[in-house]
Amino acid sequence: MTSTETSSLVLHGRRRASARLKDGAVLLETDGVRRRIPVTAIERVDVHCAKGRQLTVVLTGDKPVAYHLRCRSAPAVHEFAQAVRRALPVRDAAEPRPNGAALVTEKLLERVAPNRLRLLWWGLGGGYVLVLVLLLVKGAFPGVVSVVFWAVAPLLIVGGIGGVQAGWQVFREPWVLRTRGITVEGELQGTHWHEGGKQHYYAYVDGHGVRRECKSSDGGAERAEITYDPVDPDTAMVGRRTTGWLVLGAVLILLTGSVLLAGVAFAVVGVVALAI
Repeated sequence: MTSTETSSLVLHGRRRASARLKDGAVLLETDGVRRRIPVTAIERVDVHCAKGRQLTVVLTGDKPVAYHLRCRSAPAVHEFAQAVRRALPVRDAAEPRPNGAALVTEKLLERVAPNRLRLLWWGLGGGYVLVLVLLLVKGAFPGVVSVVFWAVAPLLIVGGIGGVQAGWQVFREPWVLRTRGITVEGELQGTHWHEGGKQHYYAYVDGHGVRRECKSSDGGAERAEITYDPVDPDTAMVGRRTTGWLVLGAVLILLTGSVLLAGVAFAVVGVVALAI
């Protein structure tokens, strides 16, 4: 196998289409089908369109078959075409050509399930823009206020959701350690300075005799109590005091939850104004 029969280039097209040159064959994936096209079955490779963004692979035979792949990058198309051309066998003009279509093998690809979360975001974004445009066109009462409410609502909703998630992360870990944590003694292994400050590294042995490590900005003594979660031993803290973190997490959830509810209320005002 010569180096010209394999290339690291990957050509990407629309709708998950792609082309690769590997082991003396062009691997073309389009429309849910993977085709393996040996270079011996290729008559020529052309680059079409005004900006040179379409690759055309023409097969050998009396009735040539052609496969196309359109790419956004013209340089990528030209580089891939050159790589395939270097891999093509040298033929005499009078040399008989095989039936290229007969040498091509096809395999159906498994359909990739659509990203429902992405579709949901696209749908929400489209609906938001549509309502905003309708409010501007209609001039709904109370006019500017309803438009401003609807325009600001997504910022409040997204910020509120992110804040509630952050508050839950702050609240969850100390709550878990408070309700089912196990406390053992740990031994200081070292202290290191990071951009965020000082980090202490403690080694401890859990209830199953497994040696584990806990790093925290708290502590500093040679020996300290370590509280860990038996279900997830990687969740651990120095000491047993969790009240402060629980209060901080609860306050974050309440404050950002209020922002989230305000965003929802603003969105409802915009929709109601549109319906009036």
